[in-house]
Amino acid sequence: MKKTAILFFSLASAIAVNAQGLPQIDPVLEIQDAPAKRAIKSAQADNGASTTVWSEDFANGIPAGWSQIGTPATAQWEYRGPNNVPNNTQGSRGAFSGIATGANAPLASTTTGNGFMIFDSDYLDNSGSSATMGMGIAPAPHVGRLFTDTIDLSMHPQVELAFETYARRFFSSWFVAFSIDGGVTYNDTVEFFSDAVVAVNASTVNGEEAVANVSSIIGGQANVVMQFIYDGTPGNANGNGYYYWMIDDIELRTPPANQMFFTTWNGAPAHDMIYNSNGAAYPKYGIMQTNQIVPVEFDANILNYGTQAQTNVTVEVEIWDVTSGSPSLVTTISAPGCPTLATGDTCNFNNLTTPTWTPPAQQASYLIVYKAVSDTITSALTTETDTFNFFVNDVLYSTDRNNVDNYVGTNSATNDIIAMGVMYSLENEDPLNPGAGLVYIDGASIELSVATDSTADIEIAFFDTTGFAYNAGFPAGATAAFRKSFTLNGSLIGGNAFFDLSTNGQPLALPANTYLMIVNFFPNATDGVIRIANDQSFDQPGFSTVMQLGDGNWYGGFTSQVHEGTFIRLEVGEYVSSIKESEVDGFSVYPVPSNGTGHVEFDNGGDYSITILDMVGKPIFTKAESVNSNERINFDISSYPAGVYLVNIKGEGTDKTVKITVQ
Repeated sequence: MKKTAILFFSLASAIAVNAQGLPQIDPVLEIQDAPAKRAIKSAQADNGASTTVWSEDFANGIPAGWSQIGTPATAQWEYRGPNNVPNNTQGSRGAFSGIATGANAPLASTTTGNGFMIFDSDYLDNSGSSATMGMGIAPAPHVGRLFTDTIDLSMHPQVELAFETYARRFFSSWFVAFSIDGGVTYNDTVEFFSDAVVAVNASTVNGEEAVANVSSIIGGQANVVMQFIYDGTPGNANGNGYYYWMIDDIELRTPPANQMFFTTWNGAPAHDMIYNSNGAAYPKYGIMQTNQIVPVEFDANILNYGTQAQTNVTVEVEIWDVTSGSPSLVTTISAPGCPTLATGDTCNFNNLTTPTWTPPAQQASYLIVYKAVSDTITSALTTETDTFNFFVNDVLYSTDRNNVDNYVGTNSATNDIIAMGVMYSLENEDPLNPGAGLVYIDGASIELSVATDSTADIEIAFFDTTGFAYNAGFPAGATAAFRKSFTLNGSLIGGNAFFDLSTNGQPLALPANTYLMIVNFFPNATDGVIRIANDQSFDQPGFSTVMQLGDGNWYGGFTSQVHEGTFIRLEVGEYVSSIKESEVDGFSVYPVPSNGTGHVEFDNGGDYSITILDMVGKPIFTKAESVNSNERINFDISSYPAGVYLVNIKGEGTDKTVKITVQ
């Protein structure tokens, strides 16, 4: 256990930096609103509701006694009320605040109908036009300070601050500073949503409740003043400030007696999945391929946020199978935990690491549920839970969890990201060819943003990881085990694009090993763009996901999770020397590969059904017929994207699934 100075909890956890140096460029190029996995609400486990001791919902505008100071003086917070212009139906008015994606919506607070407050950094800098950047009424860098009147908390030694909010960051910070002498001095400040929690170009959940236990700062004080600070001075070569911060429904209230939160600890994430591969650093694959299964364990850090000590604190991890039908609980794993946990203390991963769980080597979809529990806050009562997706797939292998948070890639054709890659552990040889020491790859699936230039080229290459180092990259003289170039086109943009790595219908054969699969970018057009989807669910260790900038340096990531679960997926095959399988199963599927149309030919007559599924198990074609010996059933899936599909044949004692590649 360790006493912490953490006061604020919201959204996903902060992450550990995973590279020796970090690139100073804007990495996220297309906002995906609300990338956080959840919003924390301050709730009682079993001890009744909180008592509000002071509140403000801006029903009558900016309250009398409140004030503000801007730097420059025109950098002012705005009240958006129903009778104001603009009114409370308007969010940010800036040119870059996410208007194209709807991210400029007003604050979705409980009492938004009464009005709310906004510091509209984007608008203050450019007056709503991209042609007038830096020419608005309060150009960035700027700071806006909104002060409350004096609040008497002399009868309330235990107090937490809570408010509903919507914030989006380019380069900015959001603070609340506290005074206990009526606003003469401000000796304590709490930062909300650090850039490790809300990344560059990312936003909070709209209407999220932000909570901070500030008992040690203002509890029991009679002359409290708070100031809400939008600090638009942070920045780099790309600029300062931007985009906005909205607040409403501010409360000071008694903290819960029994409440725990997942929290970061000494750089460790709030909760984690650790993949055990002989002690080696192993990527956190959100989609694990059935031939490459490894055990998984789980850990967490839990802070006692409530006013009462907790006993027998632990993390429970529930694993639910949600492949089909009603969810079924596979198992619950608990860590040893901490016998006692005083208020304000953290029980960390040294005590909160579970035993391992090994996924069955069969296609399935899972939900991983983390729960913070104690003797007082049981599994049934806990309000502190987080849920993540996890998949096992017969073909797909990837660090993502099928959730797009943002897109990462080039902003122009020069001085930007020129390559991205994912480490794939392919240590287990193809089970159909024991002793060959080979792994077979059908292709790669890469989800490209709609903004990607359709005239661009990419190159896919596989490198041995031996000797790879940040900044230096691959050792001198290192050669790719395989490389192949592709020219993009409109049909590949805006979705999962399949890139066939086979030759003459035979899959790519690689010696069983660990590889960095690199995608090299060639935008071609001036200011051309290539951007790949990313999933922020988990921070990746080591060089699990890497990128190269135009200066030639390699990095493991940015200072946030904007480049972690890249949608650069492998489609792992199994090599069968003959496409005819009648010797075993009484049928043949051909041609292989196909253009989407093909046939299933049966050696023996009877009643058969054919179901074709995509790689996430969704049926896309079904057909049932009675056939004679050597008769065939035709299928057509040519309207679906190129890639690998599963063909399931049932009937006359047969139940077999084979793979086909559509080019």
